[in-house]
Amino acid sequence: MKKETFEELIKNRDEVLLLDIREAEELSGDETIEGAVNMPMGKVFTEAIKDNLPKDKQIIVFCRTGGRASIVERELQERGYMINGLEGGLVELRSV
Repeated sequence: MKKETFEELIKNRDEVLLLDIREAEELSGDETIEGAVNMPMGKVFTEAIKDNLPKDKQIIVFCRTGGRASIVERELQERGYMINGLEGGLVELRSV
């Protein structure tokens, strides 16, 4: 998902689950998106296998550069989730 689409979708935060899929040691106070839940990539897969993620809600995943997000997006789409990954990740989002 492109930056512009992402920014439009998250305007109504009640309708999306925003997941920061980076590992805890990658996080710093100003490097995430307000309202995002930190759930590292491996845990996302575990929770999906257990059916603990909503299939009736748009899920948006992001990481630093978008690589991991694209993997999570592809795998969870195959399992029936409404999910999108932020192309370019936080690096792209923060670029002017």
